Amino acid sequence: MFVSDLKDCVECLSYEEYEQQIQSVICSGLDNEIQLYMRESKDRWSTDYPCTLSILIKGRQAVVNYFSEGNEEMSASIGDLDREDDVRWQIGENDYSVAGYQILSLEKAMQCALQFFWRQDKPTCIAWEAL
Repeated sequence: MFVSDLKDCVECLSYEEYEQQIQSVICSGLDNEIQLYMRESKDRWSTDYPCTLSILIKGRQAVVNYFSEGNEEMSASIGDLDREDDVRWQIGENDYSVAGYQILSLEKAMQCALQFFWRQDKPTCIAWEAL
């Protein structure tokens, strides 16, 4: 499994290595964008991978997006907060507009990331909406 963030792309060959990498990125306290995916190609810059879990981190909050192979299914997290407002996040050089109701805790984002390792499918530990 590959863990790619604003700083690096790391290939994790075991669950333990993956969990440690995810935890260090999510718990770093830094705003970040994480892409989790499995691919056969060793080409770091390839965009041809089967499915992706994307996690935007801002402070102690996150938004999780799931993209299936070929983007046939695209989903966004539904958070625990009852917020109707849109929130603008700047993460690295990118600006994002996220719906307030999509925001999750870092703990929920971590659960999604860990579940994604075992089966590269939309995690079942949170609620989702289709994009």
